[in-house]
Amino acid sequence: MEISIIGPGAVGTLLGGLLRMKGHGVTLLGRRPAAPPGRNFRIILPSQWLLVEGVQEKDQADHAEKPDAFLFTLGRHHLHAFRRPDFLHLIGKGDAPVVMFNCDSTEPERLAVPAERLRFGLTLMHAVKLQDGEVELPTASPAIIAERSPVIDNCIKQLGGFGFQFMAVDDATPYMDSFFITQLLYLPVAMCNLTLPVFLASPEGRELALSILREGFLTMERLGRPLARLPMMDPRDLAARIEKKPASFESGRDRPDRSYNSVLQSYLRGKPTEAAQLNRKAVEMASATGLHLAWNWRVFQKAGRVASLGFYRDPAELLKALV
Repeated sequence: MEISIIGPGAVGTLLGGLLRMKGHGVTLLGRRPAAPPGRNFRIILPSQWLLVEGVQEKDQADHAEKPDAFLFTLGRHHLHAFRRPDFLHLIGKGDAPVVMFNCDSTEPERLAVPAERLRFGLTLMHAVKLQDGEVELPTASPAIIAERSPVIDNCIKQLGGFGFQFMAVDDATPYMDSFFITQLLYLPVAMCNLTLPVFLASPEGRELALSILREGFLTMERLGRPLARLPMMDPRDLAARIEKKPASFESGRDRPDRSYNSVLQSYLRGKPTEAAQLNRKAVEMASATGLHLAWNWRVFQKAGRVASLGFYRDPAELLKALV
């Protein structure tokens, strides 16, 4: 199949490279000059590394082909910057499915995505792209959830050979809401220049994480939005473990970990983060129901501090700054 991936960041490049390894034609579309035809790059998996050849890279404004599927792996802030005419011109008038991964569920309506073509999806993993020409998957058991589509199901299932778990579901919204709550932790973890396991190895990190998660649960409950259990990175499982087995996180401080979340990668590269589309979104959603999310709001207010003064030394310093 021919697959166009909009969002050539870490996740988009990773998925595109692996799909190319399975014999599909892949084009990565972004807002940058086209690269030489058939550029090569390296993918580092937990158990092997792969040299990918033949992936095309083009500017999305110059894309005229009609692929069999569109995969949107843009960060929330980048997707929000899309203008409707540009989006509709990009996907054209065919019947190719449009899969939008890890997005705000209100964006497709704003962009007027045809309902018969729209599919929501989730990528439950951390992919790291800190240098050009190389992307790493540090997640040992990555998972992808997508709403059913014969075209998408057939190609994503092929990633099982690389260790991916795939779930085809009728409605991805409850899974998206669960993952949204998990993502609320991305900002405080990134502000300390840590990965989640190291952040949770400290009592202060666990206290802050549990407070943020509880606010997310309360918001979804007030909105009447049920949560589906995720095969990994599930927020309710994490909250239960923090409450019942806090000592089980202690070993995380001594284990090497390269699972940098997307917000931390943005900080390290000096680029805009998704904070305004995650923690702030949660605050806005809660406010509409009369709730005040004190912890998410305080974390969001401190986000600019990292860009101007540097990272917090540890979760204890961050917690002290928030109280």
